[in-house]
Amino acid sequence: MRKWILAGLFLMAVSLFAGCGKQETAAVKPAKMVKVQLIVPKTADAGTSIPLKAVVTQGKEKVDDADEVKFEIWKENSDKNSSMLEAKHDQHGIYTAKTVIKEPGTYTVQVHVTARKMHVMPKTDLSVNLKNRAA
Repeated sequence: MRKWILAGLFLMAVSLFAGCGKQETAAVKPAKMVKVQLIVPKTADAGTSIPLKAVVTQGKEKVDDADEVKFEIWKENSDKNSSMLEAKHDQHGIYTAKTVIKEPGTYTVQVHVTARKMHVMPKTDLSVNLKNRAA
């Protein structure tokens, strides 16, 4: 009789653990990539305010909760002497900053966006010219 009780307990334990071993796997959709549209004028006059804008989206959704958005600017062939500007969140996934560049030349503007566990860094060129003065 004792063997039957032990055998029954053993079968119940095996059934219990077998049931726990089954795991349902839900289909996990990969997250859509965070995209950044960097909007910077192609040319600007030295000594004037230059607007910098980044539009951050994920799929069709505007990203208003980015962890960090910074604009980095450096003169051509001088990337070790860059400056960083903290962007301000305006609305609807738009982040902005302004800068003034005093020296003419070709500059690179790169935005660093960290949002939803992704990091995106698009860049573009900006040509800064001597300001035309009316005589």
